[in-house]
Amino acid sequence: MNAVTTVALVGVGGQGILLATAVLSQAALADGHDVKASEVKGMAQRGGSVVSTVRFGADVASPLALHADVVIATELLEGRRAVDMLERRGTLVCAGTRIPPGGVLRGEEQYPDDIEQAAAARGIRLLLVDADGLAARAGTARAANIVLLGAASTVLPFSDAAWEDALEGAVPAKILEVNRLAFRLGREAVPSRV
Repeated sequence: MNAVTTVALVGVGGQGILLATAVLSQAALADGHDVKASEVKGMAQRGGSVVSTVRFGADVASPLALHADVVIATELLEGRRAVDMLERRGTLVCAGTRIPPGGVLRGEEQYPDDIEQAAAARGIRLLLVDADGLAARAGTARAANIVLLGAASTVLPFSDAAWEDALEGAVPAKILEVNRLAFRLGREAVPSRV
C-alpha cells in the first residue's frame, strides 16, 4: 500500500456504511495514523448508493482520492460498480448481498453477474463474503457491515487492539458482543493465504 492508504466503503442506504466508516476511522486512529474521512449519501434514505472514504497514513492532506487501495462493498452491484474505483492490484471485499435497483425490478436492466471477471481484468483481489449469513450466525443480520470489516482486517494494517478499541468506541454497548462475534466470523471467512 502507499504511504497514504485509501479505503472506500460502498453500499445501499441502511446497510451500515456510516457505522463501518466510524469503526474503520477509529481503528486507524488507535494505531496512530492521521485520518481523514468523507461520505456521500445521495438518495440513501430511498435505498440509493452510499459511498464513504477513509484515508489514513502519516500525513493525510485530503479525505478524497482518485482511487482506493481497498473497497468494502455491502452489496454486490455496488461492489461491481466500485471495481473501477480500485487501484490495480487493489482489494475488493464484497458481500454477496443483492438488492436489485428499480431498473432491474422493472425488467429494464439486468443485474450484472460479472464481478469476478471485472476484478480479474483489473488485477484486483476479490474477497467474496457471505456477510448476511455470517451476520445471522453472529445473532443479527444488521451486523453484515461488521462481518465485512472483519474480512477487510486481513488486508488492513491495524492491530487487534486497534480493532477492539474501534468496536468499543463506535458500537453501542448493547450490541457490542454480537458485533465482536460478527467481526471475528468475517476475519475467519478469509482464507489464511490472503
